[in-house]
Amino acid sequence: MRITSSIEYATRLMLTLAEEHGKAPVPAERLADADNVPADYVSQILVKLRRAGLVTSHRGSSGGYALSRLPSEITIEQVVRAVDGAVFEEVCERYDEGTKDCRHQGQCAISPVWSKLGELVTSYFESVTLAAILQQEAGACGKSPAWLEKLASGE
Repeated sequence: MRITSSIEYATRLMLTLAEEHGKAPVPAERLADADNVPADYVSQILVKLRRAGLVTSHRGSSGGYALSRLPSEITIEQVVRAVDGAVFEEVCERYDEGTKDCRHQGQCAISPVWSKLGELVTSYFESVTLAAILQQEAGACGKSPAWLEKLASGE
């Protein structure tokens, strides 16, 4: 998995909206300025986030964007899927598209490794909410969040 600029920017935008949750909608221009993201890119990302049901848009002079749910109900996995479509694409999945055949098909020893890695990454992203990130940011500096310590210990 690559953390693309789309994922990075979408996560930043969602965290800004989480900080503003319960207040007035945030205009796209303000999001672009706050997160130092090009305005046209912000618009493209917000369209994807809206289509995924993660944000709502409000029209008018006091319009903008807001989270569609509580920050504690939105996970990084949902953000990644909204902008990239998949959390972790296994190499083997690319061969299913019929572009070419894998010469190791049926006898691949590494496929289970990729599969397990995909499960771990997805599970980890499902466990991290916007609220948890904001809470960590506001909490003690230098201390690992509980969800990161849990992942590191293999629980």
